[in-house]
Amino acid sequence: MKTVRIYRHPGCPRCARYARWHHRLDWLDRCEDSTEPPATGPVRKGRIVIQNLRSGAYYRDADGFAFLFRQIPAYWPLLPLAWWPAARQRLRQELDQASRALPAGDIR
Repeated sequence: MKTVRIYRHPGCPRCARYARWHHRLDWLDRCEDSTEPPATGPVRKGRIVIQNLRSGAYYRDADGFAFLFRQIPAYWPLLPLAWWPAARQRLRQELDQASRALPAGDIR
């Protein structure tokens, strides 16, 4: 049963690559991804929005990755990093850099 939906920008090759990676590690088949905009609004290039399909809650950035890590067992060894403030800050910086490095085109 799917428990997580990953929303990504349809024109972002990096986002597509990450979504494929999540699917490879998801041997319990809990993830699905979508290029449609979530109810929270359009997704910017280089960013993702995670939806908990059981509760309907949406998560972004480090909170989204922490939720995703809890759903995919291959990520469980990384889960403690998701709560470490320095790691969360580093993730935010990486996402900001990634979204700025992508072509301007249709940034949302």
